[in-house]
Amino acid sequence: MVDAPALQRGFTLIELMVTLSVAAILVSIAVPNFQTFVMNNRMASQANDLITALNMARSEAVKRAASVTVCASSNGTSCTGTWEQGWLVRDAAGTAIRVQQALGGGSTLTGGTDVASTITFASNGRTTIPSTATDVTTTMTLCPPSPASVQGRAIQIERTGRSRVMAVACP
Repeated sequence: MVDAPALQRGFTLIELMVTLSVAAILVSIAVPNFQTFVMNNRMASQANDLITALNMARSEAVKRAASVTVCASSNGTSCTGTWEQGWLVRDAAGTAIRVQQALGGGSTLTGGTDVASTITFASNGRTTIPSTATDVTTTMTLCPPSPASVQGRAIQIERTGRSRVMAVACP
């Protein structure tokens, strides 16, 4: 009795090449879109981190019936440095409530001439926008690294203490 040869199973070389070609086309379409997706999420996350710190400072100021400050901080303990290097939420006694590390991914966070390195919330929840500001709001701009493939974010802080985020074109 002679055994029948086992059936050969698998891909032919042509089938493998077609599959790899289709996969390469799909990857070449997906990678740029994924990079845009990641950059958009980074911008949203970083803007939300700042909004969270501002809202926390406002809430703590009302809760403690004392002023609470959000300031640019390069070391997480004192109000020195730029907004890109991180920020610090601290109470009137100088005790840190929340520390935010430096922005990642090459993002920049700048303010106009009316944005100081410190934003203070009073016990009624209102903010002390510098007296040189002519508007009722002050704006900080968060931009992705250049060349910007996605929109940046404008964080507006009103004198009433309310803050919000809007999309903005970056240079």
